[in-house]
Amino acid sequence: MIILKKGITATCASAILFGITPLITTCIYSFGINTMTTVFYRSLFALMLSGFVCLFRHTPLRISISQLKDCAIAAVLGSGLTTILLFQSYAYIDTGSATGLHFMYPLFVVVASCILFKESLGKRKLVALCLACIAMLMFLESGNNGLIGYVLAIASAITYAFYIEYCDKRRLTHMDSFQLSFYLALFTALQTLVIHLFQPQLQFSLPLPAYLLILLLALCSAILAVILLQIGIRLLGGSNASFYCLLEPITSLIIGILFLQESFRINKLIAAALIITALLLIYKQDQIQNNDTKSA
Repeated sequence: MIILKKGITATCASAILFGITPLITTCIYSFGINTMTTVFYRSLFALMLSGFVCLFRHTPLRISISQLKDCAIAAVLGSGLTTILLFQSYAYIDTGSATGLHFMYPLFVVVASCILFKESLGKRKLVALCLACIAMLMFLESGNNGLIGYVLAIASAITYAFYIEYCDKRRLTHMDSFQLSFYLALFTALQTLVIHLFQPQLQFSLPLPAYLLILLLALCSAILAVILLQIGIRLLGGSNASFYCLLEPITSLIIGILFLQESFRINKLIAAALIITALLLIYKQDQIQNNDTKSA
């Protein structure tokens, strides 16, 4: 039970930190800074911060060739690509809609777990998954260029599902937390530089407030949230952790209404209630499974 609670706490804390990302990102965009520049400097600051912590803790940065390859795949096709797609979607649709679609990823995680890894899905989790999907769809709102934003947000859900499953199955969650953050940030920064070579987008001179905001973004979403999610996946498994991450769209919804003047509608309130119901169902099933394991 203690392990379960630690895993849930870490994952929910990660979700809350990820949930404030749209607010910080929107503030950064207000300085005329584009998505690729934001992702590049976010990764660069995360690289420096996690590297400094590793040096301070005397944690070696040397890892095996196999781990290096796995980190590169997890970053380039997973967390890095997810960040680029999701941040880009903010330019087309409001953050509530983007986050709602992005959080279809538990569906993709569960489908992959069931089909590829033959994991069983209990009745409560099946109901919770259906409720969560309905809730995510209720976040959607029409708007200019909405289709492009929707496609980008859904694509980010697919890549993030890949990231969670890949980290879980390749046991990247067992690496040192700051070590993993260092290499994910390294490969994401390299990814943006390679993209810049073919499609120049990076802005190398930014106002000081923008640098400070990106530093805050790196600390919250690229280091603390990543580390907490890593702990959650290690303790709960990728499929279970993805469900508890559903707290993020509720955080984004509250942040969007309070600070970004986004509309508050009854459908979003119902969606939030459905997500909370789904989380309670999942928690109940996890408790039952945990008790059955102890009894056995």
